[in-house]
Amino acid sequence: MEPHAASMESRLGDGRPGWDPEPGAPLVPGLLAGERMTVGYHRETWLCWSVGLWAPAVVKIVRPGWSRQWTEALDREVRALRNVAHPAVPRLLGDGRQNCPPYIAVEYLDGPALDECVEADGPLPAGDTARLGVLVLGALRALHATGNAHLDISPDNVLLVDRRPRLVDLGASRPLGSELQPGEEFGTDGFIAPELAGAPGGRVTAAMDVYSLGATLLAVLDEASDGADHMADRLAALTASDPDRRPGVDLAMSSLSRCAGAGAAPPWPRWADRHLPRPPRRRRARRPGLTSVARG
Repeated sequence: MEPHAASMESRLGDGRPGWDPEPGAPLVPGLLAGERMTVGYHRETWLCWSVGLWAPAVVKIVRPGWSRQWTEALDREVRALRNVAHPAVPRLLGDGRQNCPPYIAVEYLDGPALDECVEADGPLPAGDTARLGVLVLGALRALHATGNAHLDISPDNVLLVDRRPRLVDLGASRPLGSELQPGEEFGTDGFIAPELAGAPGGRVTAAMDVYSLGATLLAVLDEASDGADHMADRLAALTASDPDRRPGVDLAMSSLSRCAGAGAAPPWPRWADRHLPRPPRRRRARRPGLTSVARG
């Protein structure tokens, strides 16, 4: 039997043990180690080569000295990915949670994260930001339909692959309607819904993801671009401090689609917009004096 990660340990930069296989050696059965992508306190993420699929794959594996509690993020990601079928969400390729050490394998999506794109090329024009938001909302709608929320949407967890967004890293995902325990922390600072600040616990809602996506779009929006003011108004609704005032996913898609007209054509047929709900019309403020003139 070929050796795998359990027999290849070393000390990493944080002074704690990590896996250290030779390039091309099996990290886990059937998946050959390429390069370490990220290291967290409980797990590592590796780019590997799948012998069975003859394609790259991402392996998320717990670190040496693991306990059962360390696999909870893997459990959440498997639960979320197993039932969602959407091209903007990576596919689950392997479930090795019963192995020692436990791991999962997911589809490798080759593209930069949004924060990397902004750092390299600057913020996005309003029209591009709107189109990006509509496409990510489509992925969120599919995820929510399976009964799960993402809960960690940020510029770091939205990749651009062939100029289309991909929503990754579902390790923080929880079932919609489930109760969070006080002190249960997750998400990325600056993109967490206000009702989650300070980890007070409470019920998981779709509005939490709507807020995080709105904050993500605001972070990448070029405020000097044409239509940015109108786009910012729409995003202000998504990031309302009161979750009851945020639009649902469908209404948010409809709202942002109306800002997607400038610049390049949206990557969906315009006639498809008829199948999105219309956002409620805003009442115009009545001009002073009109009432008294009418009565007179």
